[in-house]
Amino acid sequence: MSTRQSVLLALILFPALPVNAQYFRDPNHLVHHSEKSFGNKLIRGSAYSLGYNAVIMTTLILSPESISQWDRKEVFKGAAMKEQYLLTFTTPPVKDHDLFLVNYVGHPYQGSFYYNAVRSQGAPIWQSSVFTLIHSLLWEYVWEGGLEQPSIQDLIVTPLGGIIVGELTHRAALAMGRNGFKWYEIILTCILNPAFAINNGFRRPVCAGN
Repeated sequence: MSTRQSVLLALILFPALPVNAQYFRDPNHLVHHSEKSFGNKLIRGSAYSLGYNAVIMTTLILSPESISQWDRKEVFKGAAMKEQYLLTFTTPPVKDHDLFLVNYVGHPYQGSFYYNAVRSQGAPIWQSSVFTLIHSLLWEYVWEGGLEQPSIQDLIVTPLGGIIVGELTHRAALAMGRNGFKWYEIILTCILNPAFAINNGFRRPVCAGN
């Protein structure tokens, strides 16, 4: 991601961040399912991610070949997919030639969805990060593994960008909901952090003792 794009993302997210950073460190701050075990969050987060991946895969299948980089006449044949899966698991990842927007906007956004699939349930940063890494690998090796060779860029950018963008958008969503979501904040959250919207809706965040 270029410096200009990083600055643009910061300008988008900055207005949503609270002045008092102590708000983020409040252990009593609750979201839906925060009291559940990580195993429970893992199952729910995986279900969210499964639905998300299905939507993305369908979009890629229907998109122009210039975006997916797949030759539809060959890539979906059973023999071709079997051969590609064999290559996927027996040869190293390669540098892909996807569009810049796909690699450096789409994949960080995808990773941020994985991250917030459990972070929005109150999972700590480290658990959310591990979850993001696992689902990034599943996307490259399972979902796309029969269609193309895993991408070096995607294996790095999806989890790393996802963790950074995911935490920023998680904090932004909490900040916007601190006193209740305004209509434009609802739209912004649905765009930037759909996992939060799915898991928590737009009620005012609850604090223990309130």
